[in-house]
Amino acid sequence: MIIEPDLDDPGCATVMVDGTVAGRPYRFILDTGAARTQLEADDYTAALSLVTGDVSFSAFGGRSADPVVTITDLAAGPLQAATLAVRRVERGEPVVRNLLGMDVLQRYCCHFRLDASVLELEAPPGYRADQNLLMSSRGHVYVDVQWPGVTGRACWDTGSGATVVNREFWQEHPELFEEIGTSVGTDGSGAQTETPVLMMTGPVIGQRAFTAHRAVSVNLSGVNSTLEFPMDLILGYPTLRQADWLFDFPAKRWTLTN
Repeated sequence: MIIEPDLDDPGCATVMVDGTVAGRPYRFILDTGAARTQLEADDYTAALSLVTGDVSFSAFGGRSADPVVTITDLAAGPLQAATLAVRRVERGEPVVRNLLGMDVLQRYCCHFRLDASVLELEAPPGYRADQNLLMSSRGHVYVDVQWPGVTGRACWDTGSGATVVNREFWQEHPELFEEIGTSVGTDGSGAQTETPVLMMTGPVIGQRAFTAHRAVSVNLSGVNSTLEFPMDLILGYPTLRQADWLFDFPAKRWTLTN
């Protein structure tokens, strides 16, 4: 994995992998929050025949409808797909990225070691995924985030550079958060908005205590209205880097390993 720190937001980062599609090189954001893999339009993807269309909703409420095309021979390290239907998005500003989504990742048992910039496709010796994993029909994965007397449902999202707290959850549990500033964030659709920055009290996830860390607050009611499992938080890089995570996606099981 390639970790690109966000120079404007301390502790935040983009997680990427290099790969190829039909022998052509691409750099992808490794995105467990994306149900479908996405490629920017280029000479290769623009020549592919349209299969269908796909509508997606982003964290800030953006909605996009993009063509879906079938690519061949995707490979990113040991991750492979002989054929795959992907979203084709136009290049634009502020930025549109290639995403490697759950349509590929959910085929594997994945050991994410973000702090070491490593993704392995097997369990480390002595560990097994022994906790039930909540997955939506589109492949989004969820874990419980707990404080004394409070439990939140969180989407586990390697594609999110920041950890995000639903504004309603913050307002219902203000004792768990301290507002420390503001930040301008960009969601997956390219939409930008100024968001409150919070210091989040360290939660317990998977029976492991995490340290307090920064998060941003966003109104997730729009995107939640489209989801099978509405979310209180989106766990992004500042949270995910604090542990190593084993997800056996085909078996719908998970655990922490370090």
